[in-house]
Amino acid sequence: MNLIDIISLKNNLLILTKRTDSTMKVTARHQYTASVEDIYAFFASEKTVNDKYEALGSRKFRIKDLTTGPDTLTIDSRREVPVGDEIPAMLKKFAGEWNRVRQRENWNKNSDGSYSCKLRIDIDGVPVKINGDMTLQPEENGCVNIVEIEINSSVPLVGKALAEFVGQNTEQQMESEYQYIRSTSEK
Repeated sequence: MNLIDIISLKNNLLILTKRTDSTMKVTARHQYTASVEDIYAFFASEKTVNDKYEALGSRKFRIKDLTTGPDTLTIDSRREVPVGDEIPAMLKKFAGEWNRVRQRENWNKNSDGSYSCKLRIDIDGVPVKINGDMTLQPEENGCVNIVEIEINSSVPLVGKALAEFVGQNTEQQMESEYQYIRSTSEK
């Protein structure tokens, strides 16, 4: 049975969080006044991606691969992100003060002018699987990026708490990234 635990609306950002056993799903709708091409160009620029990570407090960030084709984009990035003080005691053995993150995105342009992305995030030493989809589509006054992320952990006893903690951090990171992208792309 799926329970909708949190529905929130912050700065035109709808966040819907669902939990099932040791799986947490986070969905957000990021609206921009910039065009779909401008936001896609933001995602496809090594400089803007690095600037974003720096502004959000990451360290040791680098783009390992950024490959563009006529209708495709592949990004493979690495960074260290701070964990924060709010980590539950039972989960501290999985996370240090900083965690190394690898994020892979595979974008494709669709025939309707929208873009679709398959996303995978790996956190070194943290036994969770993070997969997601993004759809960047034009709207009358700009565009919207619909983000759906699923976090699951099969660790006995603490898997649910671990997926929940990573899911909450994912929500916070998504909100921070959204605000950063809005502030830099909608000038």
